[in-house]
Amino acid sequence: MLDIHNISGERHQIPTTSPFTVRLLEVPQKTEPTSLSVTCNGTAMTEVAATPEQGQFFPDYRANVTGDPNWNRGELLFNAADAGKWITVNYRGMGTLIDSRLPDQLQMPFTGSQQADRETNLRWVPNSWDSQEGQAQHDPIYGGKLRRHRGIPAGTYSLREILQKLINLSSSTEFVRTVRECDCNCGDGCSDDTGP
Repeated sequence: MLDIHNISGERHQIPTTSPFTVRLLEVPQKTEPTSLSVTCNGTAMTEVAATPEQGQFFPDYRANVTGDPNWNRGELLFNAADAGKWITVNYRGMGTLIDSRLPDQLQMPFTGSQQADRETNLRWVPNSWDSQEGQAQHDPIYGGKLRRHRGIPAGTYSLREILQKLINLSSSTEFVRTVRECDCNCGDGCSDDTGP
């Protein structure tokens, strides 16, 4: 059963380049008389069943998305003379089709990361670092710290936003075992090769 509901004040800008088509957030119900209205700067535009002229719009009910002639893609076609204008649309919505707008329109609440902040002191200086703390005037001794921060904070994000945040935080760790020839003759792993 469809959840048909009234939608009012939906705003769109008619594209400035062809095709001059606006896709509504939901699929409008086809009714007789029409329940779809479009205004531009407070002036009502006229619904037509063919190629529109200036001040007119054509709701494309020909798609038959589900085999039902009353179902459509929610697309409104305008004349090139109306390109770039802002319109306000009122209609009876029947639901949303999944399309390329989904990542930006689907809003979901998320809890914050459950991972705790961690910090580990390193004995050796890291080869690269993101920040530095402390200072020394003479003879500095360098060390390092490894910190793990909490991830994405709680909030409501679009699907695109949350996926991008996950990508931004993604990383991989590689542990490499290195092998080299010993360059000393003292047998204790030192680098001094001047001894016996």
